Amino acid sequence: MKTPSAVLPLMMAMFFVGAAMSGASSPSISDDIAKVRSQWADDLRNKRLEEITALYAPDAAFLSGDVGRVTGRSAIHDLCKKVMAAVDSHIVMHSVRTEHSGDLAFDSGDFEETLTKLSDGTSQHAKGSYLMVLKSQPDGRWLIVEQMWIDSTPPSH
Repeated sequence: MKTPSAVLPLMMAMFFVGAAMSGASSPSISDDIAKVRSQWADDLRNKRLEEITALYAPDAAFLSGDVGRVTGRSAIHDLCKKVMAAVDSHIVMHSVRTEHSGDLAFDSGDFEETLTKLSDGTSQHAKGSYLMVLKSQPDGRWLIVEQMWIDSTPPSH
């Protein structure tokens, strides 16, 4: 059966709309989110306080078992400053799932980190899972609005 020429563009449009609504990240958005993740780890490793803080939305929240909920870019700045003053961090993040819908996206995965205390040079290995929720800004940048860490490192005895 021959498809009328007017139906083909409609079928193609329905396919692209359906693909866009599926929730899976397009390659460019996935790449943008990967860049934020990579930049965050690099800024932490290289102790770039202002740069890491700029990756967060003004009303962002950082959640972890160690510090609870830290809300606002200024409070996150202070937390990062304390961490950077106390330890050197080498963190590797492995994304497991990245998706988006509209102007929101999330990146979820696992991390491994070596922390070296500046006070005595001792090192500790940590691992766990993370979740970053990001929001697209009017200028096209993606900023972190929520970030959560779950440390699954076995306790040392």
